[in-house]
Amino acid sequence: MQAQAQQRQDENSELISGGDISGEPIVSSGNVNSEISGNDIPDSDNTSTNPPVDKPLADNPYQDSFLANEDMAAWLKIEGTRIDYPVMWTPENETYYLYKNFEGKEDQNGSLLLDTDSSLNPLTTNLIIHGHNMRDGDMFGTLTDYENPDYCKQHNIISLYTEDCERRYEVVAVFRSQVYKKTDQVFKFYKFFQADTDTEFDDFYTNIKKLSLYDTGVTAEFGDHFITLSTCVYHVEQGRFVVVAKEIEPGDSYKSFR
Repeated sequence: MQAQAQQRQDENSELISGGDISGEPIVSSGNVNSEISGNDIPDSDNTSTNPPVDKPLADNPYQDSFLANEDMAAWLKIEGTRIDYPVMWTPENETYYLYKNFEGKEDQNGSLLLDTDSSLNPLTTNLIIHGHNMRDGDMFGTLTDYENPDYCKQHNIISLYTEDCERRYEVVAVFRSQVYKKTDQVFKFYKFFQADTDTEFDDFYTNIKKLSLYDTGVTAEFGDHFITLSTCVYHVEQGRFVVVAKEIEPGDSYKSFR
């Protein structure tokens, strides 16, 4: 038992450091049953004679889950797919749910993890979510289906349910990349969290479009917000399969339940 515990401890240490890639994304292949892997609001029409009507607040469909575990940051759902899971966020212990489920029990599937450099409040430009690429299709085991442009057309909307509202995203780019060494002077999708200038945005947007396996037909501009889903693949060492989507029209806003 001590040997197994030590092995797990060693695995987690490697996942954090990425071997010789210190400080890179925390989700790596490991040795598990897997291939482990503020919208701009349009200006109101001043000529309209109809006063705006506030949309009534809805009940949060995941209220019970939020109350059951305060580590849950959101719920990720892609209609018509198996991706329908809570997203955990533990900035003080980034690997806590790496091999634990929502209840905190040991589970080789782990949980979906919101990158510790991402934030919902205040909202960062880009929210990065990591998940294991399980062979049985659990977690992000079906994310690579987005390699097929027809599949993307059928499942191009990604929903993220937070405590306050549903955020809806449309797929902008789909690509393969990898975790690079810290000294490599290349585009690192996993380092983009905030665009405070046009230049920072342009660097991110130009590169994801250049890397994309096909043209999704969806464009973005400075001021847009994004969600990035990342899982491990093995076309190269420390390979990653990535889906980037931009926030579109908002979904429901929710009543406070705390």
